Amino acid sequence: MSCSNDDDGNAVVQSTIEGEWSLVKVTGGFAGVDEDIDKGTIEWDFDEASGMVTITNTISDASFNTILPSGTYTYSISAPADADDLIVNNVNLGRITLENNFFTVEESLVDGFTFRFER
Repeated sequence: MSCSNDDDGNAVVQSTIEGEWSLVKVTGGFAGVDEDIDKGTIEWDFDEASGMVTITNTISDASFNTILPSGTYTYSISAPADADDLIVNNVNLGRITLENNFFTVEESLVDGFTFRFER
């Protein structure tokens, strides 16, 4: 007898933020923003060993909420109370929810933004 489920196929469960992610959607805010972003336009590359994230942002429109400009920043994931928060450059960006090939960050502010990243 085995406890494994062979029906899972080749599903990959991603339990780490390590590697490259594209910011693909920004929603929320007071004005009700709902912006799709082409994959590869804003890339975040997380290096867990160094605790650094490198952001490459090719959007030049200053009115667009891209979170942070291009650069290399420190990051961590803290676990206060019942949720994990993404901290970048010593700023709490909000609650992070990591799924298979995407993650979201939800600002805790009233009328905050939700950011969706995909592999």
